[in-house]
Amino acid sequence: MTINWSEYNEELVRRGEFYLSPDFLDSWDEELERMNEGKVGRPYEYPESFIQFAALWYEFFHLPYRQLEGALRKLGELLPELKVADYTRLYRR
Repeated sequence: MTINWSEYNEELVRRGEFYLSPDFLDSWDEELERMNEGKVGRPYEYPESFIQFAALWYEFFHLPYRQLEGALRKLGELLPELKVADYTRLYRR
């Protein structure tokens, strides 16, 4: 079996892009609107895509929830449209 090492290397690099991609910010409001449509009780403040993004960081970097909140705060300084959840909210979701 012959492996094309340049293609394999590029595939590994793209995986890293997935862990750092803030694409969920583009549909933040629309996703929240869909999630809260017809919902009874307190509305969701964070879309599921953000929670999944945070969960990837939690698993990939092995961060405790408080450190995850700190990492997301720093990311929020670079991406002002990012609304950062506190660690208890991340834990509950």
